[in-house]
Amino acid sequence: MKATGIVRRLDDLGRLVIPKEIRKIYKLKEGDSIEFFVNEDSEIVLKKFSVLSDETEAITRMCQTLQEVTEHPVLFVEDDQILCVGQTKLDDWRSQSLSVEFQECVKAYHVRPFDQVRLFAAKPDTMKGTIFPVAVYGDWLGAFVVLEEDSPLQPQHLDIAQAFSRLLIRNHEH
Repeated sequence: MKATGIVRRLDDLGRLVIPKEIRKIYKLKEGDSIEFFVNEDSEIVLKKFSVLSDETEAITRMCQTLQEVTEHPVLFVEDDQILCVGQTKLDDWRSQSLSVEFQECVKAYHVRPFDQVRLFAAKPDTMKGTIFPVAVYGDWLGAFVVLEEDSPLQPQHLDIAQAFSRLLIRNHEH
């Protein structure tokens, strides 16, 4: 672990303030859930909680399968970041900040096409594609995004992407 040099005291209710610098770096915002772990050395480790964290491998396989079938770039967005991509050549996308415009666009609750939207904050390029949200009981958990580069998505591709989205929804409805 890397020391930050920041020390905080617990208040009389057991609350601890996470420093603004750390919240900014790790994209923690008000309302985010934090999970607590204790490692072998009895150190307390905090991690941003994700409902889908146990399914990252399955979601990655779904992205890869969608990309193979549709022949279009596929990614899965969770919170304000890319959780996984369908192709290893797109792995560097995971470390890039999403544009505010795309963050607002992707938090749809219904299948939604988009056009001329900047995907990344640091890049001026705009993209076109379709968002397939995963929302359970009114809570938005994430979304598959199929990007259209040279050719439009075929109706059967839309159906397949929607099926993967529905599968994740069903996994979380109980």
